[in-house]
Amino acid sequence: MRRYRLPALLFLLLAALPSLYSQTAQTPSQFLGFEVGADRKLADYRQISSYLKSLAASSGRVQIETLGKTTLGENMIMAVISTEENLRKKAKYQEIARKLADPRGLSPQQIDALAGEGKAIFLLTCNIHATEIGSSQMAMEWAYKLATTSDPETLRRLGNVIVLLVPSLNPDGQIMVTEWYRKYLGTKYEGGAMPYLYHHYVGHDNNRDWYMLTQIETRNVNHAVYHEWFPQFWLDEHQMGYYGPRIYIPPNADPVAKLVNPLVHRGNNLIGASMGWRLEEAGKSGVIYNYSFDAYWPGGTRNTGWWKNMFGVLTEVASARIATPMDISPTELQGNAKGLIQYEQQINFPNPWPGGTWRLRDIMDYELIVSDASLETMSKYRFEFLRGEASMAGQAVRSADAATFWRIPTDDQRDPVTAARLAALMLEHGVEVRTSADRRSYLIATAQPYGRFADEMLGIQRYPEVRPAPNSGILEPYDVAAWSLPLMMGVKAERVKLPAEEQRNSTVINAANWPGGGLSGKAAFYSIADHQNNVFALVNTMQKAGGQVFFQRGSGDAPAVIFGAHAQLASNTEKLHLHLDSLPALPAGATPLKPARIGLYKPYIASIDEGWTRFVLDQYGFNVRNIENKEMRAGNLNNAFDVIILADSSKEVIVDGRAGRDGFTEEFPPEFTGGIGKEGVHALREFVEKGGTLITLAHASEVLIGDDFALPVRNAVAATSAGEARRAVSTSDFNVPGSLLRVYVDSTHPVGYGMPAEVAAFVDAPLAFQTSAPPPDTQRSVIAWYPDDARDVLLSGYAHGAEKLTRKAAVVGFTRGKGRIVMFGFRVQHRAQTEGTFQMLFNAIEWGEME
Repeated sequence: MRRYRLPALLFLLLAALPSLYSQTAQTPSQFLGFEVGADRKLADYRQISSYLKSLAASSGRVQIETLGKTTLGENMIMAVISTEENLRKKAKYQEIARKLADPRGLSPQQIDALAGEGKAIFLLTCNIHATEIGSSQMAMEWAYKLATTSDPETLRRLGNVIVLLVPSLNPDGQIMVTEWYRKYLGTKYEGGAMPYLYHHYVGHDNNRDWYMLTQIETRNVNHAVYHEWFPQFWLDEHQMGYYGPRIYIPPNADPVAKLVNPLVHRGNNLIGASMGWRLEEAGKSGVIYNYSFDAYWPGGTRNTGWWKNMFGVLTEVASARIATPMDISPTELQGNAKGLIQYEQQINFPNPWPGGTWRLRDIMDYELIVSDASLETMSKYRFEFLRGEASMAGQAVRSADAATFWRIPTDDQRDPVTAARLAALMLEHGVEVRTSADRRSYLIATAQPYGRFADEMLGIQRYPEVRPAPNSGILEPYDVAAWSLPLMMGVKAERVKLPAEEQRNSTVINAANWPGGGLSGKAAFYSIADHQNNVFALVNTMQKAGGQVFFQRGSGDAPAVIFGAHAQLASNTEKLHLHLDSLPALPAGATPLKPARIGLYKPYIASIDEGWTRFVLDQYGFNVRNIENKEMRAGNLNNAFDVIILADSSKEVIVDGRAGRDGFTEEFPPEFTGGIGKEGVHALREFVEKGGTLITLAHASEVLIGDDFALPVRNAVAATSAGEARRAVSTSDFNVPGSLLRVYVDSTHPVGYGMPAEVAAFVDAPLAFQTSAPPPDTQRSVIAWYPDDARDVLLSGYAHGAEKLTRKAAVVGFTRGKGRIVMFGFRVQHRAQTEGTFQMLFNAIEWGEME
C-alpha cells in the first residue's frame, strides 16, 4: 500500500489547488475596493493592469507578458492563462502553432500529429475603442474565474486552450475616458463624449490601422500575433450604439472577400452559433447576426488575420453611457442598418430586446458569455481548429502558381525609401519576402501561407455590387472599398512569372534592404532631388539642428534641396536612407528655406483626420502645434503661424461647433463648445492676405466656398439649386465609398513639385472643384485634376457616377494679397497610408518659402 501513498497525496494536493488559488487570489472587487461593473464605477487601465499582475502572483495559471510601450508610455500587457502544465510548456506550444501556421515541408501525418499534440491558442482583445469600456472591466472578472475555478469542465477547457487576454488595445485612451468620466460624475455631462480624441493620434481609427501598422500599439500586438504566438482564433470585443440590437455575433453580413478561405467563415460561424446558443440559454435577448459588419474589409484587428488563415470574430454589444445606465423606451429602438431595416423579429434577430434599463453590468454579462462560449468551442474543436489553420495555409500554397511573384523593384522607384518601407511592412506582417540575386528587386511569392494576404494588399480591389433586392442600391462597404498599397504608397509593384533559375537564386530576407544613405565626398554644400518623402524629414531635422537648407527650382519637375555642411548631416542622411551629392558652391538662385510654423486646427468635436494629420507631420519632424477656437477667433494669426491647416471636418463643425446641419451634437462643458465662428473665418482671410498659407483638406475646403472668402470655386459634385449650393448628390447618382482614383498633377506648380504626372488619390466624399476666372486681387491654379474620360477615373475600389468628376479639379491653389490657399478635395495624408501623395501636403506647407 505504501507505494500508492505519494501519488495519492499528489492527487489530493492537485485537487486542492483551485480552492487554494481562490483563497489567496482576490476578486477584482476586493482588490479595487468597489464592485466591478456597478453603476458609475470604473477601473482605469493602471488599476486593471495592477490587478492582473496581482492575480498572476497568486495563481500559477496566469502569466503576464509586456507587449511594449504605448504612444504615451504605458506598459501594454497581455495575460497568458491556461493550466500550470501548459504554461510551463508554452514555448513548445508556441513552436507547434508556428509550424502549423507555415506547414510547408510537413506531411499530412505530421500535421495531424502536431494538431493532436498542440493547444488551441485563443486571443481575446478588449477595449480598442476607449469609450467601449465594458470589455476592459470584464477582462478582470473573466481572468479571475479562469485563474481560480474548481469547475471540472472549465479546467478541462484550460487543459486544451491557452488564452491570450489583452485587457485594452488602447491603454492611453482607456485612461483618458475613465478620467473624463470620473471628472463629470454627477453633472449633466456625465457619460458624455470627450472633446478630444481617445487615442493620442488616431482616435476611433486605431481599428483601421491593422494592414498599415502605423501606430505603436498596433505593431506591438501584430508582433505578438504573427511572430510569437500564432493564435488560431482572435475574438475582438467591441460596443455599438444605444438603440439597436443588444449584441452582434457572426455570421457576418455581405459582401464576402474572394481571397479569404471559406473555412474561415465556417469556423467563425461555428463559434458564433455557440455564442448565440449560450446567450439565448442564459435568457439574453437582442442577439443578431448577418448585421452591418461585412466580411470584405481587411483593416480591423481580426479581419486582417482572415487572409492569414486565422479564425477571427467581432462582437459588438450595445453601449450604456460609459458606466451610467440608460432607460430606453421601446419606441426608441430601431434598425436602420444592413440586416435590420425595422426593429422587429426576423430570422437573424429571433428574440428582440424589448427595451428597459441597460447598464455596464449588462454589457459585461453578455461579454462574459461570449468569451466562455468561445473558450468552450475552441476546447471542443481544438484539433479541428489547429488542423484547419494548417489546411488553409497548405491550400494557399497549393492553389497559387509557384512561378507567380510580386516584384517590387529597388532601383526603379521614384521614392526608393518608400519602396523599402513596403517590403518592411510585408515582413512585419509575417509575409515571406525574398530579394533577387542582383538585389535589385524584392520578390514575394503568391504560393506561401500568407500569399493571399500579399495578393490582397498588393493587388487591385473591385468592390462587388451586391444588391439585396432588384433595383435597390448596393450594399455599402463597412469602411472603405480600396487598400492597394502600391497605389497608395506610390510604389511600383507588378505580378510576374519568375523563371525557375531566378527563383532558386533568390534569398529569403528577415529585414528590408534599405537604400544606402550618406554624403558623396567632402564639400561645402550637398543636394538631392526633391521627390522623396524623407527629404522633408531631413529638411526639418537639419533646420532644428541649426543647419542651412536651401531650395532651388531648376529645370525639371523635381527641384533640388541643398544642405550646407553640418556635423549632423552625414548621420541624419544615413538614418533616413538618403544619398546627397556634393556641390562645390551654393548655386545661383538657391533660396533659403526657413522652418514653417504650422498651426493645425483642433475642433472640440474631435476630428480623427486632425489626429492623423498631426501624426504624419510629427513623423516627418514638422514644427506643428494645435490651434483651438479662442486663439483662432482672436485673430493676428500671422504673429504665431506661417501655415494653418484645416483637417477634414465639416463646415458646421469648424465654424459652428456642431455635427451637421441636421445632426444632433451632444452638449459639452462650456469651455469646449462652439467653433471658430465668423470671427475665425475672417481671421483666416486676414491671415492669408498678410502672407500666410492656408491649407484645407477634403470637407474643410467647404469653409472657403461661399461669400466669406469669395473665391472663384465651387463644389462641382453637389446640388446646384438655390439654397443648396453645398448639398452633395445622393448615392444613387454618385458614390465613391473610399476608393483610389486617378488624378493628374501639374508638377510645375510648387504644390506639385517632385510629383509624378499621375497619382492615386484616396476619395470618399462627393467633392471636386469647378473654378472660374478670378477677380483682380486673386490668382488661381488648378494643381491636380481628374481625367477627361469617366472610364479612366477608377484605379481601385468602386466609383458610381465617375462622370461627375471628369475634367474637374482635385486640388486648387490661390494667391491673394501676400498669401496662398491650397484646397485639397481629398485627404492626401489619409490614415498615414497614402504616402504617394504626402509630398503634396509637404509642398503646400513649404510653398511660401519656395517663392
